[in-house]
Amino acid sequence: MMSNDKPTKNLPPAELLELVRQMRTQQEALREQLRHEQNALQTLARRLWLQQEHERARLSRELHDGVGQLLTGLKTQLGQSAAADPALTPLYETASDAVESIRSLSRLMHPTVLTDLGLAAAISWLDRQLLQPAGIRCQPELDIPADLEMDLQIFLFRLIQEAMVNTVKHAGAQQFSIYLHQASDSLRLDLLDDGKGFAASATQPGIGLQSMRDRCKAFGADISVSSSPGNGCQISVCLAYQQPGTAFSPEVL
Repeated sequence: MMSNDKPTKNLPPAELLELVRQMRTQQEALREQLRHEQNALQTLARRLWLQQEHERARLSRELHDGVGQLLTGLKTQLGQSAAADPALTPLYETASDAVESIRSLSRLMHPTVLTDLGLAAAISWLDRQLLQPAGIRCQPELDIPADLEMDLQIFLFRLIQEAMVNTVKHAGAQQFSIYLHQASDSLRLDLLDDGKGFAASATQPGIGLQSMRDRCKAFGADISVSSSPGNGCQISVCLAYQQPGTAFSPEVL
């Protein structure tokens, strides 16, 4: 590598031009190394994210097949006992609520509806699970590529899920809108609510929003948050759309 200690005041023009060329070559090599390291970090983050999804799936199955089955058995026994002794009816109802809670938690951890029926059906399911019980209307406008890879569907699903949870918890909104559109080389997701909003520039991001930022970083997606008091919130995500066969696949794990 070239030494930068050599005096340059009295160098002839040809040597100065060569020195500039060498400096530019070094700079380009450093930029290429930086791009390579950034890509490696992004790939690692994406692998970790997918591994987390695999762990969620495992825990979901354990909840469903273990705790869920035990509670279902308990519910059945209490139902039979309550038929003979009405005093046990409150216990039967509690067991029924517990079974439904476990089922809902299991599905939220690993959305089988997404892998079985696709992103649109999974968004409708999220609406029924999260928004409707809170009295919030869902307004979806979805242009989902027919060949969208499953890891990208899960990525979009998790963003929408997190935004819905935040809206239910904090926004005081009446409507939640989802716009997903495909351009020639990208996918754009916009999530809007008509809630109370917040001062985005002065508010420390919470765990939910930070989780969304981390997911977007792992997928090389750009995310922006726009909000102000009294004007709701808009979260926009732009993702370079990768054609089938070029996206990262869980099979490489």
